[in-house]
Amino acid sequence: MNIKPTALSLSLIAAAALLAGCAAPQGGSAGARTLDGKPPMIIGHRGLPGLYPEEVIAGYEAAIAAGTDALEMDLMSSSDGVLFVCHNPFLSDTTDVANHPEFASRKKERTVDGVKVLADWYISDFTAAELKTLRVKQPVATRSHQYDGKYPLATFQEVVDLAKATRAANPGRKLLVYPETKNPIFQRLLGVPLEEKLLAIIDKEGWNSYDAPIIVQSFEPESLKMMRRLGLKTRAVQLMDGDGIDFRTGTLTYGSPDTAKPYSWLQHGDPRTFAAMATPEGLAEIKTYADGIGPWKVYIIPTQGTDAAGNPVKSLSQASNMAPTSLVADAHRLGLFVHPFTFRDEPARLTATYKGDPKAEYKAFFDAGVDGVFTDFSGTGRAALEEWMKEGKAK
Repeated sequence: MNIKPTALSLSLIAAAALLAGCAAPQGGSAGARTLDGKPPMIIGHRGLPGLYPEEVIAGYEAAIAAGTDALEMDLMSSSDGVLFVCHNPFLSDTTDVANHPEFASRKKERTVDGVKVLADWYISDFTAAELKTLRVKQPVATRSHQYDGKYPLATFQEVVDLAKATRAANPGRKLLVYPETKNPIFQRLLGVPLEEKLLAIIDKEGWNSYDAPIIVQSFEPESLKMMRRLGLKTRAVQLMDGDGIDFRTGTLTYGSPDTAKPYSWLQHGDPRTFAAMATPEGLAEIKTYADGIGPWKVYIIPTQGTDAAGNPVKSLSQASNMAPTSLVADAHRLGLFVHPFTFRDEPARLTATYKGDPKAEYKAFFDAGVDGVFTDFSGTGRAALEEWMKEGKAK
């Protein structure tokens, strides 16, 4: 199910090549603030979902043209074993599946990583050919819906082919692919495991080495460890989640099973939460199977806020930044790079500290020494990095 670049994609690739040649900062110019002394990476989280629906080829093309360094995606499997890129195992929030009467009988309830999900349609119950008949839509109500219904679900191989075409058009550009094994235990229990299929594609592309243009990520440590046992040699990232923020104290909360801890820990009755991974001991354990961490950004710069009566504020935009934690320094000390998630332009997603300026948030994290950022708006991230470099903050 490979794709051939269209006229549109080729024009975007050409534009991206020009952008890469004249705009992207050169490696080594950022001093020693990052682990390798190079500028932080701009990681196109699910393509360019600030404008396009998530994880469609057009969105990835737009992210490339906007100057992203990596194409990030979530992996799900069809019933016949084809890897698709989609954030959730169910389809109603990102596709028009509800408008397909031929699929009405596929709707069902399931429990995903310890959480019972309302009746929905699941990718794993559809063949690749059936999934390709669906059209994708923007799941965020406040974002642009101008492209709803225009694009099909994309396969992982299609994104790989786009990245290869971009690199071929501009050999000097080191564009990466950054796949996540999503709900991997859930999918394995359904008989559609991800790890072997992902490794097979990596091997087929000749990418199974540390310096290959791919980084593999997961919230599930058992998935990363399994791939290591299967022979994975690429860079790997352990993601770190949380349920919410206690704005009174600035600490993370861990109330929901699917965001409190890896599902393997829940299965085995492990009392720890993702917070354990942010400790020196947790980082040392991660170092045995991964090369970096991808923490929710509040692990690095916590947020806090109370009203005049001393009650915690209700939203992120009412809270303010606290002093950065030692997480970046602790990770770097062990040789782990740090890629926090997720950076977004909307004012509701920014703390009061940034005064509505999304670029100010990126710069705060660049100052903190992060090695890259997951962003829904690659153009904003690239502009912020360029400004930060020109301001001399990288020295």
